[in-house]
Amino acid sequence: MGQGIKLWDGQRWVQKNDAARIWNGHSWQKAKVKLWTAQGEGFRTVSETRQQKTWEATWTQGYWGNGSAKQNYRLSVANRLMQGRYGAPWSMEWEGGIQAGMVGFDDNDIRNTLSGASIEKVEIYLHSQHWWYYAGGTAVIGFHNARGWQGWFQEINYNIAQQRYYNRDEGHWITVPNWVGDNFRDNKLAGFTTHVNSADAWYYGYFHGTNDGWKKPKLRITYRK
Repeated sequence: MGQGIKLWDGQRWVQKNDAARIWNGHSWQKAKVKLWTAQGEGFRTVSETRQQKTWEATWTQGYWGNGSAKQNYRLSVANRLMQGRYGAPWSMEWEGGIQAGMVGFDDNDIRNTLSGASIEKVEIYLHSQHWWYYAGGTAVIGFHNARGWQGWFQEINYNIAQQRYYNRDEGHWITVPNWVGDNFRDNKLAGFTTHVNSADAWYYGYFHGTNDGWKKPKLRITYRK
């Protein structure tokens, strides 16, 4: 049997969970309503529902490094998310240094959707296009707060999650910490990065971008609101 709360609209009882408000002395705030459901379960919050939304990337950009000790990145391929260093023995300056990628979303829509929500799960989708080894490699995920396409590489959270890939053409939903969703909601993050501070060929690869249909990067957040 479904559980929830109904409000009288003057003519009939209707499901209006998100319309219940309570005065806190200064303003009307969304009311949190709990219902006793069973001895073992206790109280359940019935004024909120679990929801999930997926956002597709709106822009992607790859970057080459210049090989210097302090890595300065320059544009590479717009529809290819780079990562790592091409594993050849010659000059890093010649072959692009340690490379990186950025993924951006409609962060304004993310903030509007998550306003007032509590985050339960955050996942990103990343589909590999190539690895140095046929056996795959490891994606290293960070995050940025760039508000739109960037002509330079930016990252504020490094190496937040890693994912092992076993093939060159393979996609994964990668779970990242819930605070990432909090930071998207609170206007502190706008996208993620592919970047590792290592020249190990195990990390060298690149991933599909926005022009690659269902293989494009995505962000999926499960929340209660």
